[in-house]
Amino acid sequence: MKTSPSMTKDPICGMTVSEATAIHTERDGQTYYFCGDTCRKKFLSAPEKTAQNAKNAKNAKNAKKE
Repeated sequence: MKTSPSMTKDPICGMTVSEATAIHTERDGQTYYFCGDTCRKKFLSAPEKTAQNAKNAKNAKNAKKE
């Protein structure tokens, strides 16, 4: 049985990307996935700000499910 790869959102532009094929980087033990190198570079230029934005978006998404 085939399963589809996990999908996630680019923390910079919000594009949905495949964890299996997306460019990625790690920060504080968490992996972040990007649609392309431009978004990855933006993230790396201000990781604290963009990492916090990504966490806030994820928390908001999880809150909507409850």
